[in-house]
Amino acid sequence: MAFEDLLPDVGDMGKFQILQTFFLAVPLIFVGSHFLIENFTAFVPEHRCWVHFLDNTLDLLNVSGDLNFSSLLKLSIPLDSNGKVERCRRFLWPQGQPLGPNVTGQNLSQLEMEPCVDGWVYDQSLFTSSIVTEWDLVCDSQTLKSLPQSIFFAGILVGYLIWGYFSHRFGRKWMLPPSYLMVAVSSTGAAFAQSFPFYCCLRFLLGFSISGATLSSGTLVMEWTTSQHRPLVTVIVGVSTILGHLFIGVLAYGIQEWRKLQLVVSAPIFAFLLTTWWLPESAGWLIVHNKYDDALKVLRKVAKINGVKDETLTVEALRSTVEMEPVAAETHYTMLDLVRLPILRTRILSLSLAGFTTRMLYYGLSLDLQNLGSNIQMLQVLFGASAFLSRVGGLFVMNRLGRRTIAVACLLLAGLFILPSAFLPQGILRVVLAILGISCTVICMSSNAVYSTELLPTVVRNTCKGFIFMGDRIGAMLAPLVNTLRHNIAALPQIIFAIIAITASLVVFFFLPETQNQPMPDTIQDLECGHSREEARPREEGDRAVKISQF
Repeated sequence: MAFEDLLPDVGDMGKFQILQTFFLAVPLIFVGSHFLIENFTAFVPEHRCWVHFLDNTLDLLNVSGDLNFSSLLKLSIPLDSNGKVERCRRFLWPQGQPLGPNVTGQNLSQLEMEPCVDGWVYDQSLFTSSIVTEWDLVCDSQTLKSLPQSIFFAGILVGYLIWGYFSHRFGRKWMLPPSYLMVAVSSTGAAFAQSFPFYCCLRFLLGFSISGATLSSGTLVMEWTTSQHRPLVTVIVGVSTILGHLFIGVLAYGIQEWRKLQLVVSAPIFAFLLTTWWLPESAGWLIVHNKYDDALKVLRKVAKINGVKDETLTVEALRSTVEMEPVAAETHYTMLDLVRLPILRTRILSLSLAGFTTRMLYYGLSLDLQNLGSNIQMLQVLFGASAFLSRVGGLFVMNRLGRRTIAVACLLLAGLFILPSAFLPQGILRVVLAILGISCTVICMSSNAVYSTELLPTVVRNTCKGFIFMGDRIGAMLAPLVNTLRHNIAALPQIIFAIIAITASLVVFFFLPETQNQPMPDTIQDLECGHSREEARPREEGDRAVKISQF
C-alpha cells in the first residue's frame, strides 16, 4: 500500500490542504511574472541614429529655415527597403556643421554612410525606458537583448539540480525560506542595477532561486495530496504562475518605466517569507527517510487542522500501512543510480524531452510578442488569458483522457498549429495560431506536472525531477536563442519548434505508460513491479499472501 493511502485518515482534501495550496500558490503569481517580464523591461522601441543637427537644439537653430524636421530626417538617415528610416546607419555629413542652402539638391544615394557612432534616439511613446534603451542593446549589440533571458533560464537549470538534491537530502519545507529570500533580494536588486553585466548576474541568481521556490512548493503540495485531487492542486499551482504572466501584462499598461515595473513585482515577495514557517514537512519524505516519529507528528498536526480524529495513528501503524522495510527506507541512491536502472532511465529521458519541448514552445512564443504585433500589452494579456483557460480546462480533460493521451495529443497539435504560422505575415491568423499553440502547450505542461510525479518513486522523486527540470530549462534557455535565427531565415524558429513537438509526442507515446488512477510508487521496487501491470500482478498477489500468512 502506498503512502497516499494514509492521507484519507488525516483528511485528503481538508482545511490543511486548502490553506497549504493557497499560501504556496499566491507567491507564485509574483514569481511567475518574472518569467515574461522582459517582454516589457527589454522592449525594443523604434530607433534611429542620433544626429547633431537634428537632436542638438543649438545645431537645429543653425539649420536653414526652409527645411522642416521631416526633410532634415531624410537628409540625415537613409531609408531601408520598406521605406522606413534605417535603425543602424546615417549619412556621413560633417557632423556639427550647418547644412548649406543647396543641401536638398544633393544626390543622397551617393553619400557615404556610417554606423550610429553617437548613439540612438528611441521612440518613447509606448515605454519611456527599457534595458535596451538604457544600455543601447540594438544594431550590432541586438543579440545581447536575449542574453538576460537565456541567463535567467540557465540559473533555473542550475538551480533545479542543486535545489533538487538539497530538497531530497534535507526536506521540502526547509528549502522554501532561503529560496524566497533569494528571489526577493535578486529581483529587487535588478531594479537598481547600474550596469548590464551586473543586471545579467542578478537575473541568473533570480532564476537560480526561483527554481528552489517552485520545486519545493510544487513537490510539497503534491505529496500532501491524493491521486484523486492531485490534478486540481496541480492546476491551481500552475494557474498561479499563469496569473503572473497575465498580471505583468496588466501592470505594463500603467507602468512604462522598466525599473519601476521590476520593483513593483519584486518587493512584495519579502512578505511571503512569513508564510512558510507554519507549513509542515512532507510526511512521505519523512517516512522514506525512516523518520517515523517526525512523520507521526506532522500527520497528527494535519489531522488536527482538518478536524479528523487520529487515535489510530501510531509509529507501528505507519510501518504496517506503508509496508516498507527499514532497509528500503534507508537505501540512498546516487545520481548515477538514476541512469543505471533501465525503467527509471527511460522515464527520465522521455519526461526530459517532453519538458524540453513544452518549455521551448511556450517561451519561444511568449517571449517573441513583438513579432506578432505592436500592442504587446494586449498580446501578453491574451496569451495570459488563454494560458489560464487552458490550465483550468486541462483539469477537466486530465481525469477523463489520461496523462499520456493528453501529452501525446497536445504536443502533436501544438506542432501542427505552429508550423503553418511560420509562413504567414503578421496578422490575426498568425496570432490565433500562436494562441492555439500556447494553449496546447499549457495543457501538456499541466498534465506533465502530475504525470512526472506519478511516474517517479518517492525516494528519488525530487532528484529525478532535478534532471527533468534541467531538460525543461534547457528548452526555455534555448528558446530566445532559437528566435534569433529569424534574422537568417524568417520561418526557421517555427519550423524547429514544430519538428521538436511532433518528435516528442511520438517518444511519449511509445516509451511511457499510463498512470491514471494508479498509486504513486514509493520505492524503486514499487516502480519495477508496477512498470508492467500484467506481469506485476502475480508477484503482487504472491507478496500479499505471504504478508497475510505472517500475521
